[in-house]
Amino acid sequence: MTRTLSTLLLATLSLTAASMAAAQKTTLTVGGQPTTLDTVKVGGRTYVALDQLQKALTAAGGSTQLGAAEGCLNEWLFNGTWRLRVISVKYVADAGNGNYYGWVATTEFRNGGKQLLKLSNTGIEKGVSLALKDGSTKELGLSGIASAFKTGTDLPPGAGLVMDLPFFWQGGTPTNEQLQANPPVKLIVPVDVTALRRGGSTLYKTVNYVKDPSFRVNLTCKK
Repeated sequence: MTRTLSTLLLATLSLTAASMAAAQKTTLTVGGQPTTLDTVKVGGRTYVALDQLQKALTAAGGSTQLGAAEGCLNEWLFNGTWRLRVISVKYVADAGNGNYYGWVATTEFRNGGKQLLKLSNTGIEKGVSLALKDGSTKELGLSGIASAFKTGTDLPPGAGLVMDLPFFWQGGTPTNEQLQANPPVKLIVPVDVTALRRGGSTLYKTVNYVKDPSFRVNLTCKK
């Protein structure tokens, strides 16, 4: 009890002293993103308010953030079975003729396993989405123009597949200007490991996923 009280007293004194010190801006990396916080330096140590730090952690993904292999544009990521990289993200403008418009992510998947595999049968199909700058998301559908996501293609070991994944709108809302002012910052590719057990199948006994096999690609950095 004495030790706990002493610790609390020390923390209180430190925070009190910090409040009287001159504030400054410090850039930290939180969740793979550079984040600027208000800090104070006391006795050679830098302090940051807990509410600021909590807010920064929430913005980086929060307590419900999907565990995943993380990386940048053009960086190969590996989840124990599949290799993935995002080659580029480009904007397709609305031509005003009723066609789809929005963002296209060019991706490459490679079979890093030891047998013939399909993306869909190993849990990569649903929920692929872009996280936009304003915090909203745009999901890739499973029909129509999203058929570019060839999840049912057989890929032997070492084989790869380059795909343009369209995250599109239609109808002029939002406008070109609004969409381009709100660019994608992350591509999220969930992996549903329960797909390996559907229907009692034993086809993929040798699929070896890491603990968090999903992918999250930071589109604001490049390797």
